[in-house]
Amino acid sequence: KRVVVHCHLANPQSLQLAGELHVALCADDGKVLAETTVPVTDECVVAQFTDLTGLELWTLDAPRLYQIRATLKAGSASDELATRFGFRTAEFTPRGFFLNGQPLKIRGLNRHQSFPYVGYAMGRRAQRQDADTLKSLLKCNLVRTSHYPQSTYFLDRCDEIGLLVFEEIPGWQHIGNATWKDTAVDNVRGMIERDWNHPSIILWGVRINESQDDHDFYVRTN
Repeated sequence: KRVVVHCHLANPQSLQLAGELHVALCADDGKVLAETTVPVTDECVVAQFTDLTGLELWTLDAPRLYQIRATLKAGSASDELATRFGFRTAEFTPRGFFLNGQPLKIRGLNRHQSFPYVGYAMGRRAQRQDADTLKSLLKCNLVRTSHYPQSTYFLDRCDEIGLLVFEEIPGWQHIGNATWKDTAVDNVRGMIERDWNHPSIILWGVRINESQDDHDFYVRTN
């Protein structure tokens, strides 16, 4: 069992890189399981943990989460970022969908995050409650974020309770000109870069909802 951490550093002024990156693998309660320090020589810093023991898979009934804490130190300055993730495999095969090698019948619903009076500005508690309702009351095991990336509060809760997610880029019926398509491709990239560590996400929706076929455009989004 191993973990490979790719840490992408923003360096918009193309300055000389220096310093070191301290990376800790932690349980979800913050307990440090392993740690390492690597020098910063490039805008992508890679740290690895190998021969790990005692790790548990993320499943629908026992959604075990871990976290990576990365601390960048350069001179007297430092910056830290923490992100959660889980260990799991998700495969679509001619024989059906398999989570961690076990067959799973998917049963899901679409979800919009627009609330009365406040629209998309609803806070954390209600976003999390929607995930609980989908899993516990409606007995779903998957939710489709129709049709745009949704609140990180909602996605975090899906990670915590074991609710699978099919996340989509924004759009509805309309496909625009070349500039519009470039923006849509950027939306795909932004969605995945923001949310790629969520173990609950098993599908990336890279097609504009209810749209016409556009082969070259969808080659790019895929």
